[in-house]
Amino acid sequence: MGKLITSCRIIKATFLVLILTSMVIFLAHSDLSALKRELSAIGYRFITILLTTLVAYCFGTLAWWVCLRASKKQINLIELFAVRQIGETVGLFNPTSIIGGDLLKAQLLTRYDIPLQQGLNAVTISRITAILSQLSLFLLAMIWLMLSPLKKEVIRSTGPAVYALCMILFLFIIFIFYWLVSTKAPPAQIHVNTSLLLKAKNEIQKLLWNTKNFYQQQNKVFWYSYLLFALHWLIGSLEFYLILKFLTIDVKVIHGLILDMSVIIFKSAGAFIPGQLGVEEISNKLLLSMIGISGGSIWLSVSLLRRSRQLFWTAVGAIFYLCIKRKNLHVII
Repeated sequence: MGKLITSCRIIKATFLVLILTSMVIFLAHSDLSALKRELSAIGYRFITILLTTLVAYCFGTLAWWVCLRASKKQINLIELFAVRQIGETVGLFNPTSIIGGDLLKAQLLTRYDIPLQQGLNAVTISRITAILSQLSLFLLAMIWLMLSPLKKEVIRSTGPAVYALCMILFLFIIFIFYWLVSTKAPPAQIHVNTSLLLKAKNEIQKLLWNTKNFYQQQNKVFWYSYLLFALHWLIGSLEFYLILKFLTIDVKVIHGLILDMSVIIFKSAGAFIPGQLGVEEISNKLLLSMIGISGGSIWLSVSLLRRSRQLFWTAVGAIFYLCIKRKNLHVII
């Protein structure tokens, strides 16, 4: 038992060092003077961007909250918002990305008397509804784009790759829904004496089965989460729209949705990079050019303002984590 506790502490310490190191690298590569200049340029309007993301995060919290089912009585929405923000911050800077962040969310829920397995189930289910709603919105936005006057610009920038990507994502969504509705016997009981790799495989199978069971038994709740996440993505995409408007660029709300959904797809490929340094900036430049916005350093201004928002919520996540660790969150709230 002592060896197991020691091993857990070593693993936790290692991940903490990795996260802190990633944050330091992120800050070191962030041009704080440039961030300050961009913030000064738009002034108090930056608060609008923060409020927009706050509302989006609130919808994301609600989408997760409904997946907790009966366990949601154990934690209020403000506490869950804090837990979610901590997990998202860790996911941003952890080399394991959302896996590490989601595992931490489930562990933090145990502080509110929510069993670890129930927390993992809720996190997995909400992650699937988040991905499905995100991909659905992305496909709808791309359909609009391919029917708009910007089609020629998109084809010139991407060639047939954009059609291939949309087809792959469409088939992926169909496959996930087919898997959810298909009936299949639950996985066999897991033996205690198994290898670490086999245990991990069995745990993943259990989580996937619980997700399928949730969809089939709690269909309405699943779709509530899906719709709440759709609102989360829609409102979150207003960040791009507002930034471009503040930079006096003539854009529509749909442009913000296209940019946000596309950047997330790009960033997923570089999820292991701390803060997706460089990945987001390149994505912003390519995607802005794709929709015909390529003047000067607009992409750099957009990237810097989005980094500013990111730094703000990272600080909030760190504060929440310190509060929960000290068990003072209930008092603060």
